Amino acid sequence: MKLIINADDFGYTRGNTEGILEAYRKGIVRSTTALCNMPWLEYGRDLAKDCPGLGIGVHLTLTLGKSLTGVKTFTDHQGNFLSKKDIGSAVLDMEEIYDEWKAQIERYIQVFGRKPTHLDSHHSVHDLNPKHREVAMRLGEEYGLYVRRYGPYEFVPQFYGPSATEEHLIEVLEEYKGKDIEIMTHPGFCDLELYRISSYNTQRVQELSVLCSQKVLEYVEKNHIELTHYEPVENSR
Repeated sequence: MKLIINADDFGYTRGNTEGILEAYRKGIVRSTTALCNMPWLEYGRDLAKDCPGLGIGVHLTLTLGKSLTGVKTFTDHQGNFLSKKDIGSAVLDMEEIYDEWKAQIERYIQVFGRKPTHLDSHHSVHDLNPKHREVAMRLGEEYGLYVRRYGPYEFVPQFYGPSATEEHLIEVLEEYKGKDIEIMTHPGFCDLELYRISSYNTQRVQELSVLCSQKVLEYVEKNHIELTHYEPVENSR
């Protein structure tokens, strides 16, 4: 069984980013996805140089931070993305979304000097509807990257909020035993910035605790679960 524990929101805040790396060093996280329009991206890159087994992809966004392309149709007057609710109900130009997401991928390549491992998205906007999914798949094909939900790993979104416990995580691993899966997680340290801008803040510390717990580590080892991350498509064949 191959298991990808992906930590979403790399680069969101300083503390959140440091927490993700803690989950790699002391826990079972081997994959993360970066918010490439956020100010802590370069800081995370520098810290991650000491984490050679951590795969880093792109966390495409339309609902957090500022647009990299300055598109007016899905941002406010300050250039910030609209809320998920507003994005979901708005009529958007798919070419503008393509240009924005491509800019985020190119920003990753500029900062890290290499391609990301894969693509997913903040608030799952990449498969919010069939048109968004088509744009994401187009970019995945263009860059040779797998896209969450549409790659070789079955996506499991069941680790969140009240369900982010040792017992539930082990129950999920038991349920999917023998399958190759990706579990979405949100570990992190809750710094003041995160506390102020995200409603999911102290819960990230709870997730971090679970992902680094001795009970979970022992279960993974006992059941010979291979912790891994995505690779670009051409390297997976």
